[in-house]
Amino acid sequence: MVSISGRIRRANKRGGQQRNVASPAESAIERVATITLRLAVDNNSKFVRGRKRAKENIERYCLEPFGVKRLESGNYELTVPYQSDEELDKEVHDLLGEISQEAEMRNCFIEADAWEEATERRW
Repeated sequence: MVSISGRIRRANKRGGQQRNVASPAESAIERVATITLRLAVDNNSKFVRGRKRAKENIERYCLEPFGVKRLESGNYELTVPYQSDEELDKEVHDLLGEISQEAEMRNCFIEADAWEEATERRW
């Protein structure tokens, strides 16, 4: 029985050198942004309820995929992977849209600010 490394050596001898070509997805460098999110969720009027459930759902379904951490100030810290600045902008805008939709389903609205501490980018 021939080991796997023996097969690879033989294949390299027969076929010459293998080219090491990276796919476009592998060639792009993935960066990570640490974003601080200030989020306020309020009811649409004094006659409706749902703020607590809206906030719970936002934390669970919208923020949790980004490794959310609750800061002492009441803000959230998110870790967002991205490859380009345009992709980061799109990701944050999509996130804010999802948060707003989740609040609207519970008869609430949001006020949100997001910024990256390392740069002066704000959304």
